[in-house]
Amino acid sequence: MSLSEAQIQQLEKRAKGFRRLIAALNDLNMYGIHQQIDKILFVKVDELKDHLKKKIKRNNEKLNEFYTESVDSLVDDDYQTGNIGYKPEVNKEPKTRLEQMGTLTHEPIVD
Repeated sequence: MSLSEAQIQQLEKRAKGFRRLIAALNDLNMYGIHQQIDKILFVKVDELKDHLKKKIKRNNEKLNEFYTESVDSLVDDDYQTGNIGYKPEVNKEPKTRLEQMGTLTHEPIVD
């Protein structure tokens, strides 16, 4: 495993851990820890969540540096590549029922 692959794996593992922490903090009510009872605790929990979100953002930025070497290598969200601003030719199919009937031919059916 190369150094960059090891770094990517470590960053992905770290991101997974951060997400698990936030999920666990969101589920405190399930464990009987309620905001009405422990108000000060929940202030600290909210601060921790904000801090974790910043760490996740920085971690994702580092991951993006590994995954995207240049803007030209990016793939569109729908996994299609191509020139920016390129519009493929659109098939001019009739849209309305009247337009469809206008395209019908009146040739006899031959057996």
